[in-house]
Amino acid sequence: MYKQIETDILATLMGGTNFKPVATLVDEHGGKAHIHIDDHCYVLTLRRDMGYVATDHIFPEAFEVLKTLPSLTPA
Repeated sequence: MYKQIETDILATLMGGTNFKPVATLVDEHGGKAHIHIDDHCYVLTLRRDMGYVATDHIFPEAFEVLKTLPSLTPA
């Protein structure tokens, strides 16, 4: 089960691009996820061997964290 922890300052996508998370979650098996903003949208990323990758699966704990974040202004 994922739980929210203190947000990391920076993380790196699999392609090498750095991003600034707005929320960080970890689970008891070493999994780590970040929520960040891209193109005026929240993006959920999961840690993989070579960096973080976006996922289209929103697990319940991430959904609960997303509900606490402010609404984003459309572009």
